[in-house]
Amino acid sequence: MSDKKPTYKMLEQKIELLEKEIKENKSFLDMLFDVIPNPIFYKNRDGIYKHVNESFSKTIIGIDKNEITNKSLYDLPTLIPRELADIYKAKDTELFENPGVQNYEAKVMCSDNIIRYYNFYKATYLEENEVVGLVGVMLDISEQKKVIEELDIKNKLLNELSNKDTLTKLYNRRYLYEIINNLFPLAKREEEPISILMLDIDKFKKVNDIYGHKIGDDVLVLLSSTLQDKCRKSDIICRWGGEEFLILLPNTNKDGAYKRAEKLRTIIEKISIELDEDKKLSFTVSIGVSQIVFDKKNCLETAIQQADDRLYKAKKSGRNRVCTQ
Repeated sequence: MSDKKPTYKMLEQKIELLEKEIKENKSFLDMLFDVIPNPIFYKNRDGIYKHVNESFSKTIIGIDKNEITNKSLYDLPTLIPRELADIYKAKDTELFENPGVQNYEAKVMCSDNIIRYYNFYKATYLEENEVVGLVGVMLDISEQKKVIEELDIKNKLLNELSNKDTLTKLYNRRYLYEIINNLFPLAKREEEPISILMLDIDKFKKVNDIYGHKIGDDVLVLLSSTLQDKCRKSDIICRWGGEEFLILLPNTNKDGAYKRAEKLRTIIEKISIELDEDKKLSFTVSIGVSQIVFDKKNCLETAIQQADDRLYKAKKSGRNRVCTQ
């Protein structure tokens, strides 16, 4: 067994070998980092970048990675606005105060001046059980966000189509019941009155028979736009069916509803459809009024039926009038 002690030269050679191995490993890690398409960065607790890959330096910051190393975001004011640097620092501080893993979405202004959505995956880095920094990986989710936004828009349009009448763009009967289900509990609790107007175009069948369904549709559209223009924002207007419309009046008793109905009736009798240069088509409406009585069974159905009965009573008694009894 040799008891030859290592010489200084031998130690020096060993150190050189270790340094070479470390350098080779570092070169390998650098190469591995740079071929990864996702931006990767490592910061110490002071927010100083100790290592970034090519994707981060070129895609996010826009300069060589050697110009980023040993700098913080605040050292790059021409590339990273102060307000953004403050936001990023706040997220880092949050992670350092609660060591572990952090995941969130954020908008990022990239080096090509295009704003993209990124998912940030960050984790604290330990040395001898002490947090010394954080490692972060960024995943570009812009395309996914775009698809989701497009789906949201399509779903919104589909919901609007399912909730509204195609011709008049007013709410349909199905959606009216959804609104009422949300409105009733609050109105009942606050003891706020709700009234109903049931409105029907007088002699509408005659309009269709004489002038055709195109003119009939024009009458429906004109009436609908008039109701939307003259009713309050809180009022809920629904095409009940055919030429019949229902208007829900929150925080309105029967006397107030009668006044509103009379005002609408007089406005409508003054509007008209132009048939040609010399001829216009005017029309009138009849309206039935009722107030919902919350303490009665089936109060909504009862109030709607009352308004409908009074509507036809108004028609039978001469049309172009409002009936409350």
